[in-house]
Amino acid sequence: MLRCCAFFAALILVGFTTLEAHADGRVALVIGNSEYRNIPALKNPDTDAENVSKTLRLAGFNVFVAKDVTKLQFEEKFRNYLAAVDGADLAVVYYSGHGFQIGGENFLIPVDASLKDAADIEVQAIKLDDVLEQLRSKSKIQVIILDACRNNPFPRKDYWLRDQLIVSGDTGLAQVKAR
Repeated sequence: MLRCCAFFAALILVGFTTLEAHADGRVALVIGNSEYRNIPALKNPDTDAENVSKTLRLAGFNVFVAKDVTKLQFEEKFRNYLAAVDGADLAVVYYSGHGFQIGGENFLIPVDASLKDAADIEVQAIKLDDVLEQLRSKSKIQVIILDACRNNPFPRKDYWLRDQLIVSGDTGLAQVKAR
């Protein structure tokens, strides 16, 4: 099912080839997190990320690939990506790995996250809204594709978020709203 979704997402992106832009006008960050240190590994993200990155390159995108990234590695890759996206027509982020929502906010989980304490979510995870906000300031069009395993794999289910203790739900990811 995930491979089908990844292929479908890649197919949609090929449709963007009708945009009259050079490779620097279309920039993508492809993340595949498989080898988690503190929770079960995932089989498909590495392969899915490879397939999506190949498809995006064929569609004329400048592609940044990040596999099995820690929080610090994600931040470094994302800064490099943002520099390339500045002024781009189309910015794409594809994420495959663990992700879940707490209190209506989506979080992407780096491979080094442990989330043992209630305060760990904001320190160890990547808030999807922060990623999207950065992209909005840099490019004309933003596309985020989440191919995430959406259940919370950590034993802890309650986290501090925005100064209140919130229990994570098993309802998958929260809706991402356009502005």
